[in-house]
Amino acid sequence: MMFTYELQRRLATQGTTVAVAAHPGLSSTELARNTPAALRLPFTWLAPLITQTSAMGALPTLRATTDPAVLGGQYYGPGGRYEVMGHPRLVTSSPESYEAAAQQRLWTVSEELTGVKYPIVQANQNSFFSGPATTI
Repeated sequence: MMFTYELQRRLATQGTTVAVAAHPGLSSTELARNTPAALRLPFTWLAPLITQTSAMGALPTLRATTDPAVLGGQYYGPGGRYEVMGHPRLVTSSPESYEAAAQQRLWTVSEELTGVKYPIVQANQNSFFSGPATTI
């Protein structure tokens, strides 16, 4: 989330708003097949009660990438209790993810570690995104 918010801030200075994020909630996928056997059996029994289909899990990403009303810097996830299941809606990330100074440090460290620099103008710390998203 921090990287997404920083990317959005930097893109906004260029007149574009394309950085958005999404999460699938708890979706029933093949990822659990690699869990230790001792956990796999209880999870197999519990999964249908606490997960949604992989198709439902894909909906937040689809909405974030195709809904013309989506704005840069927004975050989508399932709309149900605890964002575990449900149809996609605008959600809020952790309070720590909104810290602009930490976002900028992450960006700088990422560039240093990868050796890749993006030709985007340095963002103003107080520009565009400095707080939780508004729920629709």
